[in-house]
Amino acid sequence: MKNKYETVVIDAANILHNDTGIIMKNDNGERLLQIRPERLRDCISFCEEKGWNTTAFLKLGTYKYATSLTKTNAQTMGDIDILDDLIEQDKLHLIAKDKEDIYWIDYAVSENALIITQDKFGDEKKNYQNRDWGDIDARTLRDFEFVNGKFILPSLKKKEVITKQDKEQITLDQIFALIQKLNSNVAELERYVRKREFTNLKKSERKQKTKQQQIKSNLEIVNTVVNSLLSSGNAVAASHIQAELARPILGLDDNYKNWKAGWSDDLRKVLGYSKTGGFPKWLISNSKKKIVQQGNKLSYA
Repeated sequence: MKNKYETVVIDAANILHNDTGIIMKNDNGERLLQIRPERLRDCISFCEEKGWNTTAFLKLGTYKYATSLTKTNAQTMGDIDILDDLIEQDKLHLIAKDKEDIYWIDYAVSENALIITQDKFGDEKKNYQNRDWGDIDARTLRDFEFVNGKFILPSLKKKEVITKQDKEQITLDQIFALIQKLNSNVAELERYVRKREFTNLKKSERKQKTKQQQIKSNLEIVNTVVNSLLSSGNAVAASHIQAELARPILGLDDNYKNWKAGWSDDLRKVLGYSKTGGFPKWLISNSKKKIVQQGNKLSYA
């Protein structure tokens, strides 16, 4: 690993959805999507213990999805208070739904940061060919694992501390320290603004939503869940995607056997797709990425 990097940026969703060693399946043997804030906390702690300043990025839709699961006491959802604490500590940043993953990738490059994710950036490489993908891949660490629930990342070494060597260096350091202090004041203001925004977000999530606000929130959850299920490249049964959406949107628990008959009709009414067009057609037309259908299964093109 090169020593030029100054900080670490984490693809939070990639860590949160990692279910190595704790896989949960439904009665049909289909893998349930999980959100494990404990794993993100452990990842950040691991990096910090090695001396790295660390920032994680998470889509707003994923946070809203987590909030919805918490309301159902789902076993697939960990402790959301951990996410809230990480946001309050300015270690986790929520990204607006209109910003794609390239947003935090560009941020990592601008900050001379290492990137922690297992994503291969297939879509980003296709859509943003003007980026230096050789450099981005070189700074990306994909060898992390959870072994007995413990986060490990062999390729992340301890951050080297640069010491002052002579008077000229000290003088330069003093100049840099002044610049850093000015930047710190700006960063502190940005943190204050982010905390205010997050406080307002939590308040708005607790309030009764208008019909339009609920539709908007549901679509964010739809895109988050679908992307999490299909990003691996595997085809997934439309019925499984439907059920994974029903849990947060209808407030259903993890056990399908407890669900009342007609839940799929309830989901259809809430999301607004027709009986004739059906769920797959509606999903394909509302997805940010191109989805193809083969039989009863869906996958990204």
